[in-house]
Amino acid sequence: MDLDNKILVSSFLFISLNILVILSSNYAIAAENFTIIANIDLTTIPNPEKMKVLAFANGESAVKYIENLSDVKSKSISIPFTFEKTNEFVTVGTRDEYFVCAYALNATNVMKSYSCIEGNIEQPDGKNIANIGTGTKQTLSTGSFQAVEFGGKPDTKNVKINILVPLSDRKNVENIKVVAMDKGEFKSKSVNAGELLRNSTGNTIKFAFDFDRESGIGQIQNGDIYFACVSANELNPPEGTECEHKITKIIGRENNLYAR
Repeated sequence: MDLDNKILVSSFLFISLNILVILSSNYAIAAENFTIIANIDLTTIPNPEKMKVLAFANGESAVKYIENLSDVKSKSISIPFTFEKTNEFVTVGTRDEYFVCAYALNATNVMKSYSCIEGNIEQPDGKNIANIGTGTKQTLSTGSFQAVEFGGKPDTKNVKINILVPLSDRKNVENIKVVAMDKGEFKSKSVNAGELLRNSTGNTIKFAFDFDRESGIGQIQNGDIYFACVSANELNPPEGTECEHKITKIIGRENNLYAR
């Protein structure tokens, strides 16, 4: 084989190896993540303008803002959220729970209506579809977008939410993360639950969250939905992340929700 042909073959092998390395790297990166895709039905929103969309899964939260909805010609939009499969608290698995909420906003970023759904991870290595703003109200879905009227004490500055986590069946649990969300705002706490249980006479841990009533999209009102999720590998089985939700009913006093 002459010199030119040797150079040509060597170049081809070098390029092929580099392509293989790149493809392998992309596959490795993809395998470390999973996706939740929020398919949002816009047909039940009168004159859509803006939207705040958020998702929680596997102990982590993500938020996206959508502008210029009045220019959208289709009846729905799809918003993807990517999460890491493993973090310091938990590794995602099938049946782990998640939630997604979409808040329709006016031109001044005040909420007009919302729709939320709670679901189970079905594809921990791939795409999970969450249909928002469609159907009827059910246990795990608000269905179409819901408006919230002004209510509660106007001079109340904070909304208190207590998240209760029973652990009588999981006394071996160590580090856990608890996340609360109300009207698009997230708060979280992480503790060594095992240490707390060993120093307590009970089996339920209370996490107190104090939300500023003035959220980024308007005041928290009676009728706003709030969520609580707890994540830890030791909660398996059945789920490493468990979520619950409830409607805010008390402004000025404590709202309680069991997260398991």
